[in-house]
Amino acid sequence: MKILLNTPQEVGRIVRAARKAERLRQDDAAGAMGVSDVFLWTLEKGSPGVRLDNLLQVFRALGIQLSAEVSDEAAERYQALMEPSPSRKRKKRQAAPTGSA
Repeated sequence: MKILLNTPQEVGRIVRAARKAERLRQDDAAGAMGVSDVFLWTLEKGSPGVRLDNLLQVFRALGIQLSAEVSDEAAERYQALMEPSPSRKRKKRQAAPTGSA
């Protein structure tokens, strides 16, 4: 089921609901996810400013998928950014000639 999340509080509520659906205690869940129980508590409380990498780690552990609905142009630009860029050869700088007097 898709649920639109617009606020940190809504993100916290969905994390808490998913954890409880798995019948996990907060401290046990945090340990299994590789985050601190303080982080998980802060996240579930809906506090803004949590670390994105930790949030994504919690989402993965709870089976929460994150997606973005964007315009076609934004999707095309994203795809272009994801393509490997041709390797650029860097020119070596030549040492400045030393003057001899």
